[in-house]
Amino acid sequence: MPEQSKEGDQKGLPDSLRTAIERTFAATADQAAETRERAAGALDEVTKRGQEAREAVAGRAQEARETSSGAVSKVVEAIEGMRLATREDVRELEEQLADLAKRVERLESRAKVEG
Repeated sequence: MPEQSKEGDQKGLPDSLRTAIERTFAATADQAAETRERAAGALDEVTKRGQEAREAVAGRAQEARETSSGAVSKVVEAIEGMRLATREDVRELEEQLADLAKRVERLESRAKVEG
């Protein structure tokens, strides 16, 4: 049996196999580092887009609140501008109408008595 060098046989592996394994690990480590960097970049991009989307939604929500607030103000102003009668106004008008109906009835009955 041929003797192997102390360096090559520390754990029972020939030098060529040890070298091949070390090269494989080195190549894999470089690829893993690249993959990690790409994943970190993708995560940063997703985070950035998420934040931008959140800000855009918040801005649109604020615009919607302002628009609806302005619309409510305009509706209130329009209703006030229409000068709609209140229940009290209608009740007073009904009373006045009843009074006028009684006066007309009295006048008509006088006209019949006199005429």
